[in-house]
Amino acid sequence: MIPGMDQYKTRQDIPEKHKWNLNLIYPSSRDWEDDFAKLESAIASVERFKGHLARSAKDLLDAFEEQSKLDLLIEKLYSYAHHLSDEDTRNSENLGRVDRIRSRAAEAGARLSWMDPELLETPIEVLKKFHADPVLVIYARRIELLIRSKPHQRSAEVEEVLSLAAEPLGGAYKAFSLLENADMKIPHAKDAEGKDHELNHATYSACLESPDRVLRKNAFETYFGAYAQYQNTFAATLDAHVKKQIFYSKTRRFSSAIEASLFSDQIPVSVYNGLISTVHQHLPLLHRWVSLKKRELKLAEMNVYDLFYPMVKPAKVEIPYDEGCRLVAEAVKPLGEEYVRALESAFHERWIDVYYTPGKRGGAYSGGMYTSKPYILLNHKNNLNSTFTLAHELGHSLHSFYSNRYQPYSTASYPIFLAEVASTTNEMLLHFHLNERAQDKEMRLYLLDHLFTQFRGTLFRQVQFAEFERDIHAMAERGEPLTAQTLSDTYAAIQSKFYGPEMVMHDLVRYEWTRIPHFYYNFYVYKYSTSFAAAQYFAKKIFEGDLAVRDRYLEFLKSGSSRDPLDTLRHAGVDLGDSKPIEAAFKVFEEALDEYERL
Repeated sequence: MIPGMDQYKTRQDIPEKHKWNLNLIYPSSRDWEDDFAKLESAIASVERFKGHLARSAKDLLDAFEEQSKLDLLIEKLYSYAHHLSDEDTRNSENLGRVDRIRSRAAEAGARLSWMDPELLETPIEVLKKFHADPVLVIYARRIELLIRSKPHQRSAEVEEVLSLAAEPLGGAYKAFSLLENADMKIPHAKDAEGKDHELNHATYSACLESPDRVLRKNAFETYFGAYAQYQNTFAATLDAHVKKQIFYSKTRRFSSAIEASLFSDQIPVSVYNGLISTVHQHLPLLHRWVSLKKRELKLAEMNVYDLFYPMVKPAKVEIPYDEGCRLVAEAVKPLGEEYVRALESAFHERWIDVYYTPGKRGGAYSGGMYTSKPYILLNHKNNLNSTFTLAHELGHSLHSFYSNRYQPYSTASYPIFLAEVASTTNEMLLHFHLNERAQDKEMRLYLLDHLFTQFRGTLFRQVQFAEFERDIHAMAERGEPLTAQTLSDTYAAIQSKFYGPEMVMHDLVRYEWTRIPHFYYNFYVYKYSTSFAAAQYFAKKIFEGDLAVRDRYLEFLKSGSSRDPLDTLRHAGVDLGDSKPIEAAFKVFEEALDEYERL
């Protein structure tokens, strides 16, 4: 058994209090089937407005309301199906349920694809009147975005084809996920004593945190070796995804896939490129950290499988899950009693699926829907990293909790650009809380080391991913092939640049791109970095007791998608339109390096 990893052979072995309660969505799969049967009438209820959608504000309101009912029904059906499937990705019945709702959702999208084109054929003066009409106040934001998207909207016939194409074009990620989570088998890894350690998506990181360098090396080589065996298949799935994005960008009349991706958030491409440029300017700080870690670990050479092993070990390394819950609840107290009560309800009302069992989806996420609990999937291990993951996902879920409570359905879903702010703010509040409670130098050093890990993983590593994603899309747009060779060469060059001359790059690291699901999320990863910078500002001020910033932050949590993302953050006091927040975050990293060396 890997230290800090709670092992359960089957899901039935896990206590009920540590499993999410999906019965709050549907008491049984029979109830799911009953709702699934209602989809046809729900789609038809919207279809009856075809041809007179914009006849009056009342007609438009009724159509939007019927569409919202349909969307909520699809959301509910999909949420239950995919959460249940994630409990065991090998279960074909659950996978089939996910496929069915995806297929019907795609069909609904195709049958209702006339809505936006019909609205956009309406004279702009009429749309502006609708936008200002009090009857449509909860849909004003939607009308505003429709007006903005008019240059990229196609005819009703083309929109129908695009909607019909959504399901088959979405097969790349499905194939990637099934290959990685269900079909791919990973051998055990041996430690220095020759003992076998089970290796899977949940235990891999724990192996890399082991003090046994032989286990770290063997785990890395075994895990990446398994991915390398399927490099051509992974290259085919990623190539298909990239080409899908290029297809959509050209069809929508954008100059590039990245421009198309950033359009909905109104983020200039210059912000994306500027982030990468700013991080490049501060790579010497990452190189300095690599050198520091190499010295602290007393290594003749620093290899990639040493990155996750901490420089400092505190006296107490085990943090049971219930203790982690208590620590997180204490850490967020500066956000106020209401926030703490909402967070603690996640534990009592079983929002969280805590432990790993065979077949369970790897990683962690916050999910749910407008009318459900904001559920959390974890693969918890009894260590500090997992406690920070708990804080992170609870940040997501509380963001959803507040947005759903204070926004109508039409503006409740916050954009992905803002999604990582709340999660990272929670992490930083936990960091400050633990640092304040630290009784000795060793714990302070350990927390600084953990902060370094956050910076490396979020501000540096995610930008490394963002650069790779940008470059491979540009390669494909130039007509260059995306093969296992070209993808691996591109990834290896970026990896080497980021970590500098003192890092030994193991040959297998060039295949790391094969295992990153975020490359299928359409220019998602850079948002971790911009959110991290914003969270540094919020967490520091809130922890210091700045009530004005706390109140603006809570308003931010309630804002959903009621404004453009950059405007939402500006309203809360953070301007990500320039490099200052990123520069300020690097200053925190530099000061932490200085403090570590002083201690």
